[in-house]
Order: sequence, then structure tokens, then C-alpha cells
Amino acid sequence: MTSNLNLGYGAVPRSYDRARSYLFFKERVGGLFQFKGARHGDDVVRSLLLASFNNSYVEGSAELLDACGQTVRNHLRYQDPSRLLVANDRVVEEMRSLGALSKPLILAIDWHDEMYYGDPNAEGVVGTKPRDGSHHAYRFATVSVLVKGERLTLAAVPMLDKRVLGCAAMLLCRAFELGIKVKLLLLDRGFYSIELMRWLDSFNIKYVMQIPKHNRKIGAGEDRAYTTKSPNRDEQATFRLVTMKEGGKLLIFATNTRIKPERMRKLFRRRWGIETSYRMVNKFLAKTTSKIYSIRLLYFYLAILLYNLWVLLNYGKGERVIVEAIKLLVSLSLILSFIPDIEAMT
Repeated sequence: MTSNLNLGYGAVPRSYDRARSYLFFKERVGGLFQFKGARHGDDVVRSLLLASFNNSYVEGSAELLDACGQTVRNHLRYQDPSRLLVANDRVVEEMRSLGALSKPLILAIDWHDEMYYGDPNAEGVVGTKPRDGSHHAYRFATVSVLVKGERLTLAAVPMLDKRVLGCAAMLLCRAFELGIKVKLLLLDRGFYSIELMRWLDSFNIKYVMQIPKHNRKIGAGEDRAYTTKSPNRDEQATFRLVTMKEGGKLLIFATNTRIKPERMRKLFRRRWGIETSYRMVNKFLAKTTSKIYSIRLLYFYLAILLYNLWVLLNYGKGERVIVEAIKLLVSLSLILSFIPDIEAMT
């Protein structure tokens, strides 16, 4: 659809390219919102898209589009964020129909903190490690898969506490419902949990999990069976312990596979690609200072959806359309008041 785009930095895309790019996102996002009065519906969608593609505030984006920022904000607070997750399911299903997700896959589960600087008692806010001048955040757990060098986010859930089993189970169940077959699951040490390992074993889900050092006697170069210490056998887990040194750091893995240590190291490096996907998702994240939790969920879920639509847009194309080009295309379509003439061009 946009494979013939050839944009250099500073190039102004042709009107037709802007039209097609805008419509690709508008048609898939516009119908996700429900408005009591249709009169302002298009203003809300356009303002939200512009804020998302420009990483700006909705109120300022509304003013740029000659809309009322307060009206847009009032409409957004009553939207259902879960509708965006349903739309994301459709993107995943479309990727499956293109053959992208047909084989058993390596999945990665992680969490992402959106740092927060307001009232720490606000709904959805959790404590976290200090970063960028704050130690509070909105936290989301996601499950992702690598597709043509890009991470496709299959599912996301809010993470309001450290009970990782519940989050991981919900994410995997959603992936299963979408028809995803799991070859291997990669987890960061933040998901280290005896309960989770026992649960994965019970469903015969193969995993590699980085774990914290909880025994001073553990050193580099180990590869053996290990059972956690607990007087209650129901609170123990037995797994294969694999350790290695990398960059002067001791890496400790728990796994229920027979994967060789060097292969394990290479596989687990792929998990770090999920951090890249979070940076990419952030490229589509609108700014807000709102304490309304539904607004925070709405913006983050929309950012995931827009990022996944970009992955879909690029899938199977000979020429990859970079994120910055798409952001420029859509933003120009909106800011230059190009929208009224688009329908006649399609």
C-alpha cells in the first residue's frame, strides 16, 4: 500500500501518500470510539491521532486542528480502553492470515513502567525503581513476538502488583486464544517466581528465565538440577540451573529445557528486543498529566495498536516505511487540513 514511498529526511511527502497513510490508521482507529453526540466525534479522533503521532498533549493538538481541547478531553474520559485491545487482536489475527504467526514461536514477557510525577495514591500507580526523578509509575505487562525484525505486541495487561503468575497467565492465555503456539517463553528476572515456574511446568510450557542470585554459593559455569529451599514441598520448584559470565556480570538462568548454555545466551539476547519495542511503542504515545486511570490505559493501548499497525503495514513489503516517515505523513495530513479532500482520492 505504501511500498512506493521514498522519503528522505526533510522531504515533504506527496498529498496522495499522505492521504493513503492517514486513511490506513484513521479507518482502523476511528470506529473504536463511542460518542454520545456524533458532532464532535471526528474532532476527538483527529486530535487523539495527532497527539499520538506527535507525542504531544491532546489539548494542544485539538487547538492546532481548530477543535476545542476541553470537549475532546471530556469525550476521551468516557471511552472504553478495552476496545483498543480488541482491535489489536484483529491486527494479530490479520498477521496470522498473512502467515506471520503460523509456526511455534519464541515469546517474551516483560513489564514496562511509564513514569509518573503526580499523586502517588492515584489509581493504577505503583512504586518502582527511581528513574528520571520519580519512583512511581503506571506499569504494564506485555507478551511479544519477533516478526521480520520487529516486535509484535500480542497482548497487554495492567500490572498493579508483583504477583507475576496472574499477569503471565493472563498474557499467555490471551496468546493461546489468538491461536499462537509457544515454542519457548523468555522471561526477565523480574518474573522470577516459584509459583510461575511450577505453573509453566504443569502446562509443559518451555521457558528460559533469568533469575536473581539468591544463593552465594552459585558461581559461573554451572549447569545442573536445582531445587529451591523451602520446608514445604508445595512451595519448592525444581529446574535446570545454568550460569555464565558476560561482560563481568554473572548471568543465572532457570529453565526446563535441554538447550545448550551458549544457545541459551543467544536466545535470551533476543528478549532484549522487547526493550526496543517499548521504545517504538513510545513513539506513538500521547502525553498527559491526567490522573484518570482510564485515560492512561487508553493512551498506552492506543500506542500499542498504532505500533502494531505500523508492523502490519511493513509486513511483506519490499521497502520498509520507517516510523518517522509515517509520523510525518499522518501529522501533515492532519495539520495541513488535508482531510476533507482525502475521500475523493481513494
